[in-house]
Amino acid sequence: MAIHFPNEEPTYTQRTTVAFPALLNGVSVSCEISTEALMDHFGAKTINKADLIAAFKSNRSAIENAVRNKLPITSSDRCLIVSADFS
Repeated sequence: MAIHFPNEEPTYTQRTTVAFPALLNGVSVSCEISTEALMDHFGAKTINKADLIAAFKSNRSAIENAVRNKLPITSSDRCLIVSADFS
């Protein structure tokens, strides 16, 4: 299973998540990490867009590793990472 993360800027969504792309065997998957996960595990101090994006950028490789673990069991074109994925 080939998982690749394009080097694109993350985006803040209306669902108060941070979204970033992945390619699973060449197929685009929209990945998101929850506000709670960013606050609980990656030092985001507020739900402010800038704080969440900064926490994501500072911890991108750990977040991408969580996606690598979750994508093989996800059967959709969206992968949501939550706080429990880091326990």
